[in-house]
Amino acid sequence: MQKLLLLFFLPPLFSGCSDLVEDFTVDEVRLEAEYAVPLVDSRVNLPELLGEIDEQVTLTVDPDGLLRFNYTDTVPSVTGEALFTQLRNLTSILPLPITSRSRTIPLPLPNNVRLDVLSLKRGAFTYSLPNTYDIPVTVALTFPNLSRNGTPLRISGELPAYSGSGTPPTLTNVDAPLDLTGYDLDFGSGSITVNYAIDGPDGQALDPGANTVALLSNLDFSYLEGYFGVQAYAGVDDVLRIDFFENYLGGDISFVKPRIRVTVRNSFGVPSRAVIDELYITTVAGDTLAVEGRVVDEGFAFDYPKRPGEQEFTEYIIDETNSNVLDLIAAKPVALHYRISALINPDADPSVTGFLVDTSSYDATVNVELPLYGAADDFRIRDSFPINLGDRYGEITAATLRVTTDNEIPFDLSLTGTFFDESGTALADLTEGELRIIEASPVDADGNAADTMTTTNDIAFTGQQLDAIRRATTLILETTFATSAGGTQAVRVREDQALRVRIGARLNVQNQ
Repeated sequence: MQKLLLLFFLPPLFSGCSDLVEDFTVDEVRLEAEYAVPLVDSRVNLPELLGEIDEQVTLTVDPDGLLRFNYTDTVPSVTGEALFTQLRNLTSILPLPITSRSRTIPLPLPNNVRLDVLSLKRGAFTYSLPNTYDIPVTVALTFPNLSRNGTPLRISGELPAYSGSGTPPTLTNVDAPLDLTGYDLDFGSGSITVNYAIDGPDGQALDPGANTVALLSNLDFSYLEGYFGVQAYAGVDDVLRIDFFENYLGGDISFVKPRIRVTVRNSFGVPSRAVIDELYITTVAGDTLAVEGRVVDEGFAFDYPKRPGEQEFTEYIIDETNSNVLDLIAAKPVALHYRISALINPDADPSVTGFLVDTSSYDATVNVELPLYGAADDFRIRDSFPINLGDRYGEITAATLRVTTDNEIPFDLSLTGTFFDESGTALADLTEGELRIIEASPVDADGNAADTMTTTNDIAFTGQQLDAIRRATTLILETTFATSAGGTQAVRVREDQALRVRIGARLNVQNQ
């Protein structure tokens, strides 16, 4: 609200006059002159008046034209890295001893996790297939559920007969392991199947010799499909600042249908539930008040994509129907503290499967909405502004500003102001007592402005005041506003309601 004042009041007072003095200087003649000069004649609505407020604060317009302050913050994304890290640790080295022509070897998985498909983004496969027989053999090592582009991994070759001494002939890639990037592991059976055929010249089936082994190492995955168990993903503590009440001094204000909107963006392909670990406000008085309601007790389910590369958005509204939000806003919050975690597979139903990609993530955006629909009674705020006038206006001996407003916005706005020097000593008042700059328009039964109110004020500055102002380093403004009918009726501030401001100056100038 202070920005509203500065936009139409302070610039003419402290910059416009400088230009006028330069325009009306008369060389070599000393005289007292008086000028009446129009400075401002503008018509704006509230969105134009406020402009860009802050990167976390926006002013939006509802379909019916109602304006709404939105305080918004998004926490850093939470990824599915935890499960991928567990799998990397469990599969850093997986020896696969081959002791029979066909065997199944279970792959270690975290508790309660059942995986059907795993896609590898890296990994190494090493094998050592010796011939311990005194006849030549052919060997073929096949992994039917480890494939790339639908073709199972298969290693084959021929080995000469073993002489009986020294190292047996061996088919191996110890010096150049096979890169498993791009391979998929069909893990529906819960194990890896290894088929190993070692056959003599006449096709006789032989058993694997001693030290026949394969090795999977340094596996890392880009895609997982299956049931991941009930897993908790911890959220991040964050704070959303609400500066509407930051400079509050006193008075009352209420909003009709304020709300907190939580939006979850999710690319986890798994049933999930948001868990509210923390959700409370701190007030302008320094108190801490918890948000209460079903969402805090139960959380809420959020949608999940059915295919990799997609993401889903879920919106949950916390309002007066399901929480104590009216009490929270009435307590004049200056910050909303929150931490929102996720619980995947919250129903612990293993028949419901999903997927995770190594880029899967979710994040939560929290938005506090204060609709400009409500009532205020002598709501007062204070703010300070640095100034440095020095001797820039030494040629002005007196000034009177006439401020005329034609207002369609349904609130009164009054102000007092005091100039202070660098030691904090009050030098002069901006006005003599509280000055009503804007008079509220009357409203109809629905709280919409019904007429335009015109208000005119003259603000005079004497030479003595101007001398004091030149030494000032700070201006402290105290602003009071109230809605129509003294704050007894809720009013609507709409996009089409306008404020016309006309400012003229009468200047006494000592020319040289």
